[in-house]
Amino acid sequence: MKKMCIIGAIAAVIFTSGLTGCNTMRGEHASVPESAWPWEQVTPESQGISSGDLQRMVAYIDENNLAIDSVVIYTNGTIPFETYFEPYSAGVSHNMKSTSKGVISALVGIALHEGYIESLDDSVLSYLPDYEPDETGKAAITIQDLLTMSAGLEWNENDLNSMYTFFVSKRITGRVLDQHLVDEPGQQFNYNTGLTHLLSAVIAEASGMTTLQFAEKYLFEPLDIDNVQWATDRDGYYIGGSELFLTPRAMTKIGVMYLQEGEYAGRQIVPREWVRESTTPQITGSFHNTPIEYGYLWWIGIGNPLFTYLEQEGAFLAMGVHGQRIVILPELDTVVVITADQGDASQCDILIRDFILPAL
Repeated sequence: MKKMCIIGAIAAVIFTSGLTGCNTMRGEHASVPESAWPWEQVTPESQGISSGDLQRMVAYIDENNLAIDSVVIYTNGTIPFETYFEPYSAGVSHNMKSTSKGVISALVGIALHEGYIESLDDSVLSYLPDYEPDETGKAAITIQDLLTMSAGLEWNENDLNSMYTFFVSKRITGRVLDQHLVDEPGQQFNYNTGLTHLLSAVIAEASGMTTLQFAEKYLFEPLDIDNVQWATDRDGYYIGGSELFLTPRAMTKIGVMYLQEGEYAGRQIVPREWVRESTTPQITGSFHNTPIEYGYLWWIGIGNPLFTYLEQEGAFLAMGVHGQRIVILPELDTVVVITADQGDASQCDILIRDFILPAL
């Protein structure tokens, strides 16, 4: 039985979105308590939420020995539910895996607003002058193509080439760009964490800062987020789209900021229009034989019964391997964050679909 700490009033999905080659999920540095919540912790019933459904969820986790590390629910400016399972607590960071793509999306929007990036139509290679393309067509790959996973480069997200690139060679930028161009850029969705890493490199080269320095200045500090751990490749670029460790509270702050169209504590952190644009469908396609709608690194629609919660008006999702989730449900004024180390990540979507959504 997993022991847990509950803060508040009550105590193999078909997608492997994110990389599977590195399974370090718990932050390795000393725990530093995250800043206090800016929102009141309340009983579920005070917000019209069924504590019985949430208690049944906890029992389901326990009975099935699920590797869930935390569940946090924000709604209506309050925190009615916050639960951690040992060895996790509010102060321990967690590998966000591909939920960190939502962070990269935010940083691109900020870089565009601040003038570091002139246009989404800019060629990616114009920001990476040290790279010499081996195919002329690669100059046509734009920043928008990276955001919509449609660069046209040959890539199989979860094969050995992907894992070797990220976790063994760590020479990510060049290896990703060296993949053959198999589709016209901008036409075909093909999920590729390598593209998110290219965005991290673009942010660094455009701003003259590391991606972490840029994030600290424009995102983490305004959100009062600390306890950050982020891996780099051999070239010093912070890995875009994986290996960013934040606490679940920090992930919740990011989710709430997106729920509020880029605003947090009365301050516009991410441009409102960018939030709207990046969380509406920009491309459709197929992922593991399932139809999807994708924004700028945010999942908008997934044609699988596990994700019926995305049928809520305006809902969108950041999703990572092993069950990392940041779910934004504007119709319910709610954000749900889950961190986990689940081999069968579909269990995390079952928690949302069968317990949390009914509770709400």
